[in-house]
Amino acid sequence: MARTNGGIIGKSNQASFGNNTVTIQTSSTPSISLQPGTRIIKSLIVAGGGGGRDVQTLFATRSAGGGGAGGLRNLELFASGSTGAVTIGGGGGNSTNGTDSSIVVCGTTYSSTGGGTGGRYPGAAPDIAKPGGSGGGSGNYPPGDKGCGNAGSFDPPEGNPGGNGADAGPAFGAGGGGGHGAVGGNGSGSSGGNGGAGTDVSPDYPGAPNSAVYAGGGGGGGYPPAGAGSGGTGGGGNGGAGAAGSNGTSNTGGGGGGAGNTGSNPGTARNGGSGGSGIVIVKELNKASGVWNLKSQLAAKQQGTWP
Repeated sequence: MARTNGGIIGKSNQASFGNNTVTIQTSSTPSISLQPGTRIIKSLIVAGGGGGRDVQTLFATRSAGGGGAGGLRNLELFASGSTGAVTIGGGGGNSTNGTDSSIVVCGTTYSSTGGGTGGRYPGAAPDIAKPGGSGGGSGNYPPGDKGCGNAGSFDPPEGNPGGNGADAGPAFGAGGGGGHGAVGGNGSGSSGGNGGAGTDVSPDYPGAPNSAVYAGGGGGGGYPPAGAGSGGTGGGGNGGAGAAGSNGTSNTGGGGGGAGNTGSNPGTARNGGSGGSGIVIVKELNKASGVWNLKSQLAAKQQGTWP
């Protein structure tokens, strides 16, 4: 059916009577029941953050990169009755990537990619920073092996790359992990780079947990007294200054902090912080019938949500 509006002809869209009901999932579930009349939902999908990298005993005079945040996607989808399975990705442990989060809507799986772990010396496989939703920061030597964030075919991308580490001694600062809102900071001198900032989704999901800020990168490890990088807003863990990295916050997708330099070789091995687990939020939208503008129609078609 078509309607006219000042001579402009457009499609009549199906109504959605979701009353803006919000469902928050912090653990996996077979499905989410939607209200009768719901036709359109928004879904936030945040994957588990990458773990910060550890420092091995033999290389205690090096610092390790922070973990990248879990990928974040905020989608508008056509739905009816219920969703399918919801999977909440776990945060990566010491030196491992986070795992993916996903939701099944009308038979299609929509997912976000787990964050990449940071890098460490000697900077060759398997010790380089890993890609992910957001990439891990590089170790302080060699400094240029930061992990890439997953742009893929997504617009906007799931996340950002990590930061570079500083050059080999006497500069010992490692790179921070990437966040959804910003790239990871570079190590500077013996200070670790800060984790990239996460993203505030409160305009779409007011009252969501953890202040509705998600997917911050983990801080890079450093050498005291210069200090380590701070975790990015959105749950990123702090890097360690001659110590282990801190964990990312649960259900934010924040990356774990990288371990720092002790100044002794051989020294004591130190772990990177674990990444924070992910989260999935579903909001059932109210949308009235009528004519949408061309921009909204194009966006809906690209997302596969045009009724």
